[in-house]
Amino acid sequence: MGVGVLFLNEKNEILIIKPSYKDHWSVPGGVVDKNESPRRACIREVKEELGLDIGSLEFLCVDYVSTIPEKSENLQFIFFGGKLGSSQIAAIKLPPDEIAEHKFVSIDEALPLLSEKLSKRVSQCLTTPKRKTGLYLEDSQKV
Repeated sequence: MGVGVLFLNEKNEILIIKPSYKDHWSVPGGVVDKNESPRRACIREVKEELGLDIGSLEFLCVDYVSTIPEKSENLQFIFFGGKLGSSQIAAIKLPPDEIAEHKFVSIDEALPLLSEKLSKRVSQCLTTPKRKTGLYLEDSQKV
């Protein structure tokens, strides 16, 4: 299982990060450890990658990702971490061995910078009208 969290700034731009070990940008998050809930993993990953303590997360979606040659089937969870204020943004501390840089960009600018699957997943989360329940996807598509 994997997790990601979407943060916005006051201009409704999305926070993306550039992992030092990937060719594309991503959103904060990572792999869920053994006996760890997706929500707890998200909180831990945000602390590790951004140096921020967050407590409140809103579940946005779960995406069942079918088997592809380099990976087995898995579940990817996306949460919304809210809007970050200027003091929170100023407090972001990146681990240089893991995250090369971060930036806030418009949704339209962010999507082509993300991996294809993550781009589709984030797009579904952000373009679906407000709903009272989470979104269920299979291979980043609504079913």
